[in-house]
Amino acid sequence: MRYSTLFFGIIAVFMIISGCVLPFPKSLPKSSKPPRVHINFDYTPPSKAPPGSANVTFALVSTWIETPVPLFRTFASNMTKDFEEILTARGFGVRGPFTTFDDMTYTDKEGSDLTLTANVEFSTDTSQMILSVMNIPSGAVTVKCHVNLIASESITKEKLWTKSVAIKPFTVNLQSRTAYTGRVHLATLLKHENIFYSDVGHALNAQYTEIMNKIYGYLDPKEMAVVAQSARDLRKKKVFR
Repeated sequence: MRYSTLFFGIIAVFMIISGCVLPFPKSLPKSSKPPRVHINFDYTPPSKAPPGSANVTFALVSTWIETPVPLFRTFASNMTKDFEEILTARGFGVRGPFTTFDDMTYTDKEGSDLTLTANVEFSTDTSQMILSVMNIPSGAVTVKCHVNLIASESITKEKLWTKSVAIKPFTVNLQSRTAYTGRVHLATLLKHENIFYSDVGHALNAQYTEIMNKIYGYLDPKEMAVVAQSARDLRKKKVFR
């Protein structure tokens, strides 16, 4: 009897305490977080010219990206692979890809008319996102992106041609259950919010073919032949004078 009274007393105390404590949002356990999707950015050129028909050789340098999160690293690395496919499909010769310009040997530089590289810039508008009193974000995030193409003389590294391809801004909804400290950046959300990561990936992937089609159009063999001739003239003046 004494043990039963003690047991019910403990239960009563627990119920009183539970009723007095305010609910506090917590992060989902890792095991119950929805998985993030794998986005495979891929592009196939619409047509193929005979190999070497453009009579211009590019040294291809890997696409550079500032935001070091897996989704954007995949975007940049796959873009480099597709640049190689575009150049080949356009009839250009290709050396590389090289991780950086400094990884190219002098033979690679001398054997190329132009160096092609790209940098990708992501930015966000978080004005529609709010933080609760416990610093849990919700609302919407707008993502903006520019792909900047640069063709340079391959020995002097002097820029001769640039193009910027703007990706149409897209907005992704966010409903987090995680409290953050300090300012919440895009890279932080992509690292910790699996649903948000997947939604951004799908939105970016939906525009990928359009982006690469524009780049395919910009890398016109006739225009690049003019740029390559400027590169050869520049090389004669600065390197072999």
